[in-house]
Amino acid sequence: MFIEDGKGTVSIVNGIALPYNFFNEQLFSAIKKRADIINVNLNGVLPVTITISPNDFTGNLHKSGSYTLSIQNDGIEIKGFDNTGVFYAVQSIFSLVDSQQALSLPQLNIKDAPRFDYRGIMIDVARNFRSKNIIFTTLDQMAAYKMNKLHLHLTDDEGWRLEISGLPELTNVGSNRCFDLNETNCLLPQLGSGPTKNNAGSGFFSREDYIDILKYAKARNIEVIPEIDMPAHSRSAVISMEARFKRLMGEGKTVEANEYRLLDPEDTSNVTTVQFYDKQSFINPCLESSTHFVNKVISEVAAMHTEAGVPLTTWHFGGDEAKNIKLGAGFQDINAENKVNSKGTIDLSAQDIPFSKSPQCKILIDKGIVNSFESLPNYFAEKVSNLVADENIPTFQAWQDGLKHSKNADDFATTNKRVNFWDPLFWGGASSVYEWSNKGYQVIISNPDYLYMDMPYEVDPKERGYYWATRAIDTRKIFTFTPENLPQNAETSVDRDGNSFIGKGEVNAKPFYGLSAQLWSETVRTDKQYEYMIFPRLLAVAERAWHRAEWENDYKEGLEYSQETNLVDKEVLLRDWRRFSNILGQRELAKLEQSGVNYRLPIPGAKIENGKLMMNIQFPGVNLQYSEDGEHWINYSDIQSPNVSAEVFIRARSSRITKVSNRPSK
Repeated sequence: MFIEDGKGTVSIVNGIALPYNFFNEQLFSAIKKRADIINVNLNGVLPVTITISPNDFTGNLHKSGSYTLSIQNDGIEIKGFDNTGVFYAVQSIFSLVDSQQALSLPQLNIKDAPRFDYRGIMIDVARNFRSKNIIFTTLDQMAAYKMNKLHLHLTDDEGWRLEISGLPELTNVGSNRCFDLNETNCLLPQLGSGPTKNNAGSGFFSREDYIDILKYAKARNIEVIPEIDMPAHSRSAVISMEARFKRLMGEGKTVEANEYRLLDPEDTSNVTTVQFYDKQSFINPCLESSTHFVNKVISEVAAMHTEAGVPLTTWHFGGDEAKNIKLGAGFQDINAENKVNSKGTIDLSAQDIPFSKSPQCKILIDKGIVNSFESLPNYFAEKVSNLVADENIPTFQAWQDGLKHSKNADDFATTNKRVNFWDPLFWGGASSVYEWSNKGYQVIISNPDYLYMDMPYEVDPKERGYYWATRAIDTRKIFTFTPENLPQNAETSVDRDGNSFIGKGEVNAKPFYGLSAQLWSETVRTDKQYEYMIFPRLLAVAERAWHRAEWENDYKEGLEYSQETNLVDKEVLLRDWRRFSNILGQRELAKLEQSGVNYRLPIPGAKIENGKLMMNIQFPGVNLQYSEDGEHWINYSDIQSPNVSAEVFIRARSSRITKVSNRPSK
């Protein structure tokens, strides 16, 4: 980004004259919705001129989404590389508006282009369901901050969330959780869902819902990427198709009953998945009926995209964690001398590799079609990629561990092959990610220790979230993440136990394709909890996906980072963080509030010295308050620290209340 500051500001109290005839109806409606939220009149007096001229953009600016923006006293001039660039230029105008102050814009000139082609968020609607309205809210905010990929994790062990014509059991059974030991009416309760279907674990998007989401996203220049996770994480599909099998067999329709069956009834494999399910968590990759099922689902999803006027261009296979957790990593005996290899009292001889006791899979092994049971998930991925290519879908995407037994990207049939890389950096991910780039994949950085928003904001038992990848991820940690030079993060952060780790560049590699945040929903039951977990952290994700900061070093093979190195310009980093945190606290959080978003405010910091209260917060500009009785609140000002009694309550507006004591520190 290049910014040339001018002198003074331009009033837009009387609005701007945005030429609506430049946009189609849906796109202008999306722009107007954002303008209304921040109180900008689009039928005003300050003229706006728009042109599209891709030949005027050269070098790093020669790409989709690039734009130039000039704001002067006599009007606003926008030039876009394409229509998307024009849309982003308008969003930049809106981002400069402080809706809490007199409406004005700074005079300036901007040349801007996206850092990554892929700037996304993955939303898990399978573990606990999310409403269509909250997806719309997410798309609104993504558009405002120039994100362009909504990855919907639509299926998992705990739920199937998309209507598929001709397979009603997927939603009649697989989208509901209730108490039914036979699981012919619903899946058994999981993740805190109760005995009836009226819970956060039940629900699905109808065809009409999904088409509405596609249209809403298209109007905001956002691609929806559907993920149907397989062959692991597929219990909802397997159980649903077993219910279908039983129904049709009861009707005497044997051929139809077996058409989409997903498990081999003769498979006796003893398997425990990462989430403690058995072999019914897996679609058997050796059955022709499994291939028929996947082909049916792909074609039905593609048909929905066509009906919405949004051709399906990316299919996400999933592919992750297709293993027995009791073999390999996991289930370590913490009391054993050899903690790496010990499994405590588990009888490993009774444990099986997935599908290893399936006669249908043994046939493929014996014929040499597949060289090992471990590589069966990869065999299935390659097979599915052919189905995807047959539907003229150009991109096949998966979690990287699901493709680890393939030689390289050439083993897959589509034009583009992408992986979401999700290994923690301190477990070797800081170096192994570059190997995936060298294998020919378009790599989307998705590391859990920086980009999983189901991790807690801070180390506090009141904060929701898992902590297997990191003890906490706050907005600042995401902001300081360097997605193109992963080893650098070892100097600016620690591992999940708070210890230093080493990040080292091992190989030369081509640049990465994108950046994605993830929100897994095992612990997220309501839409409000969902908003709390992703906002405002998503704004920091958007910043890193769009803009490379001055303090980010180039990746270099052989260069090592850790807490002991001093290769990062910490002063520049701190200055940039202060800029960003001030923008959030004084401008952007108010816009989230005006949008009705249940964002999280950080807990204030406070101490009492000599009877005077001193407070601060991560985002300057946020309203701080204190109370001596917990009922009557007074706005805090750091201009004059107030005198307080022995104990006070403090809060940021709308945040959790906590207590500060006047006891001397030890």
